[in-house]
Amino acid sequence: MSSDSEESVPPSPVDYRQQGNDAFRAKDYRLAFESYSAALESESHNGQTTVVLLANRAAAAIHLADFESVDKDCARAIEIDPRCVKAYGRLAKSKWMRGDLEEAVRLFEHCKVLEPKNEEFKADLAALEEMKKTRTALDQAFDAQNFQMARAFANQYLQHSPHAKDVLVKKAQCNIHLAPEVAARDLRDILRQDESDLFVLALRGKALLYSGNTDMGLQHFKSCLQQDPDNVFAQKLFRGVRKFEKLKQEGNDAFKGRQWKEAEEKYTEVLQLDPQNKRMNAVIHNNRAAARKELGRLEEAEADCTAAIAGDESYVKAYTRRSRILQELERWDDAVKDMERAAELDPKQEEELSTTKRRAKLAKRKNFYKILNVSRDAGDSEIKKAYRKAAMEWHPDKWQSADEADREKAEEKFKEIGEAFAVLSDPQKRRKYDMGVLDGDSECGGGGFHQGMDPFQMFNMHGGMPGRRGGFPGGGGFRGGGGGTQFSFSF
Repeated sequence: MSSDSEESVPPSPVDYRQQGNDAFRAKDYRLAFESYSAALESESHNGQTTVVLLANRAAAAIHLADFESVDKDCARAIEIDPRCVKAYGRLAKSKWMRGDLEEAVRLFEHCKVLEPKNEEFKADLAALEEMKKTRTALDQAFDAQNFQMARAFANQYLQHSPHAKDVLVKKAQCNIHLAPEVAARDLRDILRQDESDLFVLALRGKALLYSGNTDMGLQHFKSCLQQDPDNVFAQKLFRGVRKFEKLKQEGNDAFKGRQWKEAEEKYTEVLQLDPQNKRMNAVIHNNRAAARKELGRLEEAEADCTAAIAGDESYVKAYTRRSRILQELERWDDAVKDMERAAELDPKQEEELSTTKRRAKLAKRKNFYKILNVSRDAGDSEIKKAYRKAAMEWHPDKWQSADEADREKAEEKFKEIGEAFAVLSDPQKRRKYDMGVLDGDSECGGGGFHQGMDPFQMFNMHGGMPGRRGGFPGGGGFRGGGGGTQFSFSF
């Protein structure tokens, strides 16, 4: 009968060793490591047993990525038994996982000398040669700035060397251009392993910068320079951001001052600073598009919006701006598609999407601004002046000597001009027209004219022919449309 005061007998070295073996087979590598450590720290045992326990603990440490322990245990085992193949092999494996391929090859070559008939070592050496080729391909693609391909080679390499820090960093450098948020996260993990690596610290600042987080990026550059004021990489990045922000602000100030050309020049200068910074450059392309739109260079403005979207596919402002530009270019289907995409990204754009759809529907019938050859923001005096110019150009009396087809064309043009003026000169109708809710045929009356007024009455009401009360010389008479009233134009 046992007593509560009896003490349990501690496991023997053999028990700890067996416990470690069982845990290893169960993939409980932490328990395996601790069990082998307990066996090594327990009662003394012979040298060969120590070598086995050290090699076994090194195997567990590999799975725990505790490479410092691997190095120490393998070195100690080899010191006791210089022919311990397992120690050499496990040290080689750990070097391989860290990306030290040359040292892994050297150690496997030694294993092959100790056990010439072991085919596993030959297979390992062949695999290492393939990894060297992958690394060469990775470096070549990276130097050529083919970041997509370089990242693919990095992923292939890391399948066998998941703790190769230099390749992890290079993959992050690829992702700075491909997926900066991912790069920032991966570089954070690398920094946790070694906070003193200032290159990685500055590199993470660049990843944050390319993610659009300028303030956090600057903080990383400042932290790096505080620890090493002469760090050239951090200095270059820091100064680049400062110059970027300065020129960007100058461009914005010029735009606010309606100095469109100067704003365009400043934005162009900004875009030359760092062509790889797609996220930040997307903002500048969008800003330059606004300046170019004001300059009347709509095709170039559209190209800038397209570049902005290429840099940031979720950039709502770029879609809405391009839609408005496309509306001025009368590419209505494309304009609607852009607004649909903007509304998908931001439901607040639904109202403008509805307006764009209405305008597109109306524009496919008649574009009153185009008929008068004025912009959508033209003032009342500009609209009246354009109307008189167009009306005089297409006044039917002017085309009396033309053939029948041209006379009919002139009459139709003259009517359209009057219809356009009837809408655009009326603030309420113009507002409805701009919103896409004005149906010219049903709301303007008589094809767009004021009720009871035909195009000739309207023309005369707004000044008629300069210096005349009637029409063109020799215009004996013309029966206009709009009610069938006959008008005579003569001195």
